Amino acid sequence: MTVHAVNMYLVANLLLLLAAVGVACLRGVGGRSITAIAYRRQLQIAYVLTIAAVMLPSLSLLSQREDWLPKNAQIWSGASMGDATHSSRDTHRIGFSVASSEVSAPLYAVRAVTTGLFVAGAAAFLIVIFAEAMRIRRIIVDAQTIATRRRVRVLSSQAVRVPFSLWIPGVHFIVLPADLIVSPADIRMAIRHEAQHHRQLDTRVIYAYQLLRLLFFWNPAVHWLNRSIAELQEFSCDEALIGTRKVSPQAYCRCLLQVAESAVSQRVTSICVSMLGSAAGSVLRRRVEALLTRGVASNRRWPAAALGAVVLATMAGTAMAFSSTIQDRRISPEQAQRMLAVARRGSDFPFVANEPVVAQLNRLLGTPDGRAFVRASLRRMQEHEALITAAIAHYGLPEELMAVPAIESGYRNLPPSDDARRGAGLWMFIEPTARRFGLVIDGNIDERLNVALETDAAMRMIGGLYEHFDDWGLALLAYNTGERMVDEAMRATGSRNPWRAVEQGFENDPDYLARVMAMALIMKNPALIE
Repeated sequence: MTVHAVNMYLVANLLLLLAAVGVACLRGVGGRSITAIAYRRQLQIAYVLTIAAVMLPSLSLLSQREDWLPKNAQIWSGASMGDATHSSRDTHRIGFSVASSEVSAPLYAVRAVTTGLFVAGAAAFLIVIFAEAMRIRRIIVDAQTIATRRRVRVLSSQAVRVPFSLWIPGVHFIVLPADLIVSPADIRMAIRHEAQHHRQLDTRVIYAYQLLRLLFFWNPAVHWLNRSIAELQEFSCDEALIGTRKVSPQAYCRCLLQVAESAVSQRVTSICVSMLGSAAGSVLRRRVEALLTRGVASNRRWPAAALGAVVLATMAGTAMAFSSTIQDRRISPEQAQRMLAVARRGSDFPFVANEPVVAQLNRLLGTPDGRAFVRASLRRMQEHEALITAAIAHYGLPEELMAVPAIESGYRNLPPSDDARRGAGLWMFIEPTARRFGLVIDGNIDERLNVALETDAAMRMIGGLYEHFDDWGLALLAYNTGERMVDEAMRATGSRNPWRAVEQGFENDPDYLARVMAMALIMKNPALIE
């Protein structure tokens, strides 16, 4: 699953919560006698908010702004820049920002847990739906057909206590309790009610909401939204029947109460639309009150549209703000190739984006401390940039050599250490090499810490190595490992390819050449480190 898909799923969960809040506000405002809004309008707005909750996450990707809010989670290529197994996919981690701190976990573990939860929720839901579908199938198979008109079949069943309607492609079912046959007036009332559900497309919309419950099983807002939509469908149906003035509100309420009395033990089925809706006593009471006291509410569009527009605007802003809740910091081979194409524009330097370089790009850009190291190095580079670029231009060398001190010292003018094998200064000269290029090192002075002098020495050294090897890859490798070892590598491998030498272990610092090449690519693509 791609990071974009995960982001869309997380944003959809958040927007469904906002849609549920919006529907609750709509029902609260629209249910008051002074500001009464027709239930049909409320239902339409509820549908629009649900569709928006599902669609907005994908549309927001077209214009997402990564700087609106900090990322709540980021996927890294490794736990740290120093991880020796950074190239292994198993070291990818996801970091979660909690307040001012951050915790991280292996990406494969987070993926396994989330996938397990999703599959468990989906499986539990599907088991329930399958059992309900089998129950409905048995009811329909055992029921007796009492009327057929076009694609509508009216059935009578001994197994049900509440009239319900069901749509399957090509057929509209209306199932009536057999006990209702003795009351022709109630039969007509029930048929009109269930037929209205078919006309409102309630029996089709219900499948979409069951799919939402499947996909977002662990989001309580989705289940509440499903129940609220079912209730609005019943209120809207009641309102439509009373509005035709062919149905008496008193007679209609008596029919509802009679059905309710005989449906005490009736189980509610998720994939059908029944005359009692959720069968909750409070809902039935509100329906009766609405039928007897409210009548048909104003059918004006603007109150519902205004409230819906406010909620939609809030949802759209939320989708834009949270469109990149999770950001993938890993560098893919395809992204590395795009970096390579940018770097080669107007440059003759032999950039490479092979597997070792991609691994080092991930080490520098795909880990938290790697990015911190690069940012700090480039920030310190500004102090010495004018001097070094002038020296590079003086000796006619490529500007890409600016990457060398970033890898050698992070552009820190490091003092000498107790380990004679370690260098000092920006360019990290060891003592023998420094003296060979004219730098003075004694008890009183160490010219390796003189940036101007050490930079001049580095230019002479790297320029001489290039003259010797006529290849920048070999010259950079020799700067780290020594000229003699590179000569030996070429003899042993029979190749002038520096990457063959690296593969055979002819290097001093592991992955040095790949790190320099990766840093040079980053310098040509500075937007990636912002």
